[in-house]
Amino acid sequence: MRQTRAASWLPVMIRLTAVGYLLFFVPDLILAAAHRVNGLLPLLARLFDWGEGGDAIAVMFAAVYIVWALFLFSSAQAPLANRLFLDFNLVANSAHFGVMLVMAVAMRDEHRHLAGVVALGLLTTVPLAVCWLPVRRRNA
Repeated sequence: MRQTRAASWLPVMIRLTAVGYLLFFVPDLILAAAHRVNGLLPLLARLFDWGEGGDAIAVMFAAVYIVWALFLFSSAQAPLANRLFLDFNLVANSAHFGVMLVMAVAMRDEHRHLAGVVALGLLTTVPLAVCWLPVRRRNA
């Protein structure tokens, strides 16, 4: 059977998504745990600024997403066998992206997060969905 383009790219996209989570959340964990976000250049500090008392929130999110990335790496070996996790990944991150986008637009104190929120959605959620959804539909 001829493998579709989406199916051939799917393991790569899953791993790239995991790498994206790690590239953001490992530094976020380190910076937040060491209380060093404010020492960054302002543009970078905005990406890692979780607001008043945000270091604790950043540590919690980072712990979840680092583990999440490890599970994504594992699921890339057999995407169809891990369909529930991949579905969860897309639904949870789409919900997170949607809520954060509304907050970034509607809440004055959250406007500074708009670029980061859009980047998160476009760089991690959309590419994986483009590969996963056709494969999932074809193998339903």
